[in-house]
Amino acid sequence: MSATDPTRRDILVSSTVMVSAGSASASIALTDVSAAKEQNDYAAFETRELFKFEDIQHPIYIAGEGPGVLLMHELPGMVPEFWRLAHWLVEAGFTVYAPDLYEDELKGPTKPSLGGNLVRACISREIHLFAQNNSSPITQWLRQLAAYIHEQCGGPGVGAIGMCMTGNFALSLVLEAPVIAPVASQPAMPVGLLTRRSRAALHMSPNEKSALKEADDIDVMALRFKGDPSCTKARFDAIEALVGKDRFKRIELEDRHQNPNGNPFPHAVLTRDLIDEDGSATLAARDEVFSFLKSRLMT
Repeated sequence: MSATDPTRRDILVSSTVMVSAGSASASIALTDVSAAKEQNDYAAFETRELFKFEDIQHPIYIAGEGPGVLLMHELPGMVPEFWRLAHWLVEAGFTVYAPDLYEDELKGPTKPSLGGNLVRACISREIHLFAQNNSSPITQWLRQLAAYIHEQCGGPGVGAIGMCMTGNFALSLVLEAPVIAPVASQPAMPVGLLTRRSRAALHMSPNEKSALKEADDIDVMALRFKGDPSCTKARFDAIEALVGKDRFKRIELEDRHQNPNGNPFPHAVLTRDLIDEDGSATLAARDEVFSFLKSRLMT
């Protein structure tokens, strides 16, 4: 089941093991590599695993020590700024698990592409971009992955950071998973925003909403730019109405804080639109995310 990237010359070990995932089983193919560590690159993520649950499998890139954090990529994929965020999390003391939701073999991350990966997402049976009141099937796989992360890392629970396409997934994972620190950055599902109802929709099933509402010991953090057309105030209001104001750590940035070299519109708070300079509002928002995770996972 495992596959390795034939272009890499630094592969050291490849093996396959089985782990329990609830009543089913999840296959894990492990590949350890040694490579140059560049902040905007995945090479430092030396452990790669192929995680399978039922009929879904995806590779995971792992690095770090400490509590586990599930880091999910945006619609364009694993862009360089995604890996920068992953490295920052490792430096902050977390073990980062980064799944590639567009690939199903161990052959290197899918090439970042807004257009190409939008097509992948649109035709995917695992990701339902337009669903308003139901989540994507991939969330079942992500819950099993979160349970595996907790098994491997221990601690009180797992953190989950979703962004853009995966932002809503972080909220869904509170159901039947050890996710106790969900972070939703610019949750953009459902896409389209053609109606008032869709702008406030959370891309969550009724069971997922109930689980999140009833988990009164779990706070939620969410981030957005105020002018982001794909993640509106109405969606944040809906999250607040669901969990309550006291449990909702709400960060909304003025559009002027967007990286001028980032996206065409203010959107990716923690990646492409972040300004990596002391004193920037986006860097401060990143630090708030790290503090949120530490306060819940490092106890």
